[in-house]
Amino acid sequence: MASHNSIGSSSRSRSKQTSSSQVVCYHNEIAPLRTVRYDGPTKGKRFFGCSYWPEQRTCGFFKWADEVDDVRDLQHLVMEKETRICELEFEMDMMKDKVKRLKAKKEKLVEEVEEMGIATTETMFELKETTLTKG
Repeated sequence: MASHNSIGSSSRSRSKQTSSSQVVCYHNEIAPLRTVRYDGPTKGKRFFGCSYWPEQRTCGFFKWADEVDDVRDLQHLVMEKETRICELEFEMDMMKDKVKRLKAKKEKLVEEVEEMGIATTETMFELKETTLTKG
C-alpha cells in the first residue's frame, strides 16, 4: 500500500504572519507544499503537511493541494472570527473601565448629595431658630 508521506524539500518559515494564499498547519505555521514520492496511486500528488514533519512534534495536519481552497476559506473565517473576538475583548475592557469611572463618579455624587442634605437640614434649623427668636 502506498504511503502519503514524502521526503520533499520545503523551507520552514517560523513567521506568524502569513498571507491569505498560504496554508498553515495546526501549529499556526506555514504548511509546506510536498510531493508524494513513494510508488503507488498517489505518487507525484502534491499535499500540504505539518511544518514540523517528519519531526516527532507534528500536529498531524495534512491536506491534498487540490483541496486547499476549502482549507484556506476556513482558515480565513477562523482568522476573521479571532479578529472579531479580539475587538470585542478590547471593547469589553473599555466598557469595564467606563463602568469603573461611572461608579466612582456616582460615589462622589452620592457624597455631594449627602453633604447638601446635611447643609439643607442645618439651614432649615437656622431658619427655624431665626423665625422663633424674631417672633
